[in-house]
Amino acid sequence: MKKLLLIGCLFCAMSSFAQDIHFSQFFAAPILTNPANTGNFNGAARIGLNYRDQWRSVTVPYQTFSVYADGAIQPKKAENRLGLGLVAFNDEAGDGVLTTQKAYFTGAYHINYTENSSWRLAFGMAGGYVQKSVDITKLTFDTQWDNYSFDPTLSNQENPLQEKTEYFDFSAGTMLTLIPWEGERYQFGFSAWHITQPEETFFDTGNKVGIKYTATAGAFLASGGVASFQPQLYISTQKNSLEIIAGSNVSFPIDEESEAQKSVFAGLWYRHADAMWFVGGAILGNFTASMSYDMNISQLSPASNNLGAFELALVYTFNRAEKKDPLKCPAYE
Repeated sequence: MKKLLLIGCLFCAMSSFAQDIHFSQFFAAPILTNPANTGNFNGAARIGLNYRDQWRSVTVPYQTFSVYADGAIQPKKAENRLGLGLVAFNDEAGDGVLTTQKAYFTGAYHINYTENSSWRLAFGMAGGYVQKSVDITKLTFDTQWDNYSFDPTLSNQENPLQEKTEYFDFSAGTMLTLIPWEGERYQFGFSAWHITQPEETFFDTGNKVGIKYTATAGAFLASGGVASFQPQLYISTQKNSLEIIAGSNVSFPIDEESEAQKSVFAGLWYRHADAMWFVGGAILGNFTASMSYDMNISQLSPASNNLGAFELALVYTFNRAEKKDPLKCPAYE
């Protein structure tokens, strides 16, 4: 009974917190945060990976894996840029191995994307295919309780019409970047995910995926070559859930004489009423890597012992410009 209650509490906590799967390092998953980020980086192409391992201290771990690739098309002397990308996503959660697989094509058009521009505006779209599956036989229900213990041989009396659901999904977003002068940059983004509200259910309930609205605001501030700061705010709402993340990374150069950009960065982040985490990473030329660990501070903390999730983010940028970035921005910017 204790196991069932614990899993139930975990499910409720996750459901009330957010409907969509997410990464704490949202800034390291740029296309999943806003499709307008497609092609928004200093270079010709980039490939990235995100991995998340969550709730290992409580139950069967929730594991999330994502890969993405995007590129930019911008002829010489052109003021606008076209970004094209692809992102794939796999998540496995809980005792029932609830599996979510997604694949999206993304595109974005960037206006006034020049070296000396004081502002940039981008519009992006994403469209793709989603598939979800679950193994009901691996779950336990109250009907299998015989007043003394759980008997897995008893029928769980759950009769889903199907153990797999699939649909097409579409999203859109916009991003405004302000660059008042060298060494300072501000970004404001807004995106809407699942704008067609596709049906997602294993039963005949007519459940529709709620539109997820996401707003981001951030700054990149250099301080005389000593350090650069990247404070950001992330707000997301979907149906009755609300997620608010705030924090900042700080970057420090480690080899000013090198032609390649080299720096290390660290940060502290907080998700309202849920978790806080530290981020650490490095920029070595075209390669950026970062790791983080969530410390759970929600109502689940007694069961989790304040342990939450480990995340890893990797990205490689091709044909990065030789000019050094005064902001020491990671490749996922």
